[in-house]
Amino acid sequence: MIELITNFECGNGKAIEQLGDAHFRLEVEADKQTGYGSYFCFDLANDGAAVEVTIDVYEDSKFGEPTTFGRVFPTTIWIKPVDFHRYRPLRGQLPECEDGHIRFRVPVEEKQRLRVAETYVAPFTEVAECLEGFALERADRCVRFSLGQSVEGRELVGLRAGTAGKPKVVCVAGQHPHEHGGVWASLGIADFVSSRMPQAERIRNEAEIYVIPIVNPDGNVAGHSAFNAEGLDMYLAFGDEPDAPEPEAHESKLIWAWIRSEMPALWVNFHAFTGWQLNSEYPYHGWYEVEDRNLFSNIAQKRLYDAVCDTLRLTTDAASTHERANVHRANTLCYQMAKRFGIPHAFYELNNGNSGRHAGSRTGIDVFGKVMTTLLTHG
Repeated sequence: MIELITNFECGNGKAIEQLGDAHFRLEVEADKQTGYGSYFCFDLANDGAAVEVTIDVYEDSKFGEPTTFGRVFPTTIWIKPVDFHRYRPLRGQLPECEDGHIRFRVPVEEKQRLRVAETYVAPFTEVAECLEGFALERADRCVRFSLGQSVEGRELVGLRAGTAGKPKVVCVAGQHPHEHGGVWASLGIADFVSSRMPQAERIRNEAEIYVIPIVNPDGNVAGHSAFNAEGLDMYLAFGDEPDAPEPEAHESKLIWAWIRSEMPALWVNFHAFTGWQLNSEYPYHGWYEVEDRNLFSNIAQKRLYDAVCDTLRLTTDAASTHERANVHRANTLCYQMAKRFGIPHAFYELNNGNSGRHAGSRTGIDVFGKVMTTLLTHG
């Protein structure tokens, strides 16, 4: 007998129907229609002999007309036994979207519980345990810290490394909870800045680094795509009121208060998207900028931001999304930090289709190292 299960951390799926002995239909549980309605994560629990299971995944019917699957698929589908330490791509299958759904087949071994997901999932509990481990094992180089608690009482846990009094840099990810490639990038940075590598030693001597890999832990745990527990988009932090005194979401308020108090020299924000058919070149990453450089009233901050944008454009894989930067709207944290405080940022977007734990971490470390070089050598 095969069972399809979604009630676990980061699980996503609803309206589950068993159409045959080894055939299931389900819908994604989407919290935003355009661009955020394709994430799924479920288990196949097999208490019998090895079998190949057919899966039909549909868009969330509450939104009516399909809008997302056609933008995302084909892309990698990731699988792993639940007690194994890593995912691998589902071999030989890159399903195409047809009328708002995809179909694929998953081989499940005898007596196996297999996890199947649209991304290489980065669960909040696992990420938090990694940060705790770094802080415990590397107490001479880093400390755990928290920005406070989420709506549902989870810590916005992070790692601090470096030298007090030096320029502050804050790295975040996970505003959109299913964008796990960005979380792995940020966790890789936490690992790097607390490591014994000479480059990390130099950065710790010349800067103070704060890394918060999951700033929306409730959304992550619930298997959301875009929103926090309040049903708010933390990227479009100011909603319909860009000039509001503070952001809408509770967790965004915590970030905003910390930014106002600490005034970092640089803000680094990692996101991710899925699929490559609308993009240009491998590995299909992207980046965002604020278009109006006059938002920066301080000439030194403006020049630093120009240099950071040049760094992303000329030395990373970011340009392969649209061969140009996407543009932040006025209601985003990046835009308002630039406008109100003159804080430059690096905003990088990985592709979930090819950014698992290791590749995502490597990308994060690479991007971070390059923008830190720009920050620390900028005149």
